[in-house]
Amino acid sequence: MDDRSTARSRFEQHDAALIVRIPEAEPAVFSWRARFDPAASFGVPAHVTVLYPFMPRWMIDGTVLEALAGVLASCEPFESEFAQVEQLPGVIWLRTEPNRAFRALTGAVWKRWPEYPPY
Repeated sequence: MDDRSTARSRFEQHDAALIVRIPEAEPAVFSWRARFDPAASFGVPAHVTVLYPFMPRWMIDGTVLEALAGVLASCEPFESEFAQVEQLPGVIWLRTEPNRAFRALTGAVWKRWPEYPPY
């Protein structure tokens, strides 16, 4: 099984992802995502991942959503720019600058749900 098949299988199974949608980036990254990102085939838009995997989708209910809303409400609005293309094994991504606010989002969610650490 190749990396895309493995990722697609894992995505199909159960894990939820917390993301910040970035619709302004879609025109620049659409063709790359369509070709290389298994999540794109599920309709996941251009985004910054806050936390993946988060928790099994079947566990997410009104209580979890309410707690998540509380965590996110404690974060200040911010702006970020996508300054350059970066690469990790099997992943091409856009570097956000500054990235403090995205890291703070991840940290806040992880603090609330320590059983789901960032990858």
